[in-house]
Amino acid sequence: MQKINRSQWKRSAHCDFFGGIEVPFYSVTFRLDVTKLLHRCKASGVSFYAAMIWVTMRAVNGLEEYLYEIHGEDVYKIDARDPSYTYLYDGDLFGINTIPWIADEPVADFAARMKETERKAVSPLPTFTEDAEGHNVYLSCLPWFDYAHVTQEFGMDRDDSTPRILWGKYTEAPDGRVTLAYTVQVNHRLIDGVHLHYLYDALTAELEAF
Repeated sequence: MQKINRSQWKRSAHCDFFGGIEVPFYSVTFRLDVTKLLHRCKASGVSFYAAMIWVTMRAVNGLEEYLYEIHGEDVYKIDARDPSYTYLYDGDLFGINTIPWIADEPVADFAARMKETERKAVSPLPTFTEDAEGHNVYLSCLPWFDYAHVTQEFGMDRDDSTPRILWGKYTEAPDGRVTLAYTVQVNHRLIDGVHLHYLYDALTAELEAF
């Protein structure tokens, strides 16, 4: 983790400006074309949910803007973020599992590691302290329905630097294209709209290359 020299950081004024707002968080929902991903997951037997998390983490960790964190008056650049995701258990309850991100790990190995750590979990939910530790991306999905808009929970901490990402049920158009709603919630102190554009492009590239 590298401490940023605020006097030389080009975003310092923006960080301070939005830091003066009680709720500096915002979210954007856009549609992603997951046609190729879905077909290849079905062909290979890899979980679509695991593949979506894998693609998302590759995109996020490839963008410098998503690796900054605010700690009081200081800003740090971290080496990588880890996936902290929800999963279903006992019918209709959900757990939260956080695993270290391993760069260049094949998606099948990543999916297997997800299942293994879920199986070994002592408790399906972390404590609040455990949940706040680490350098995470919070990930979840609503696979039961397509949606146009969604809000996500967050505490009133203006230093909260954790991206929150959610997607919905995929739907197939008459032309065969499969898309889903994809929502990104971020802290405006660190990330602007143009950086969401960078993420969209990175996600599209990862989906195409999958």
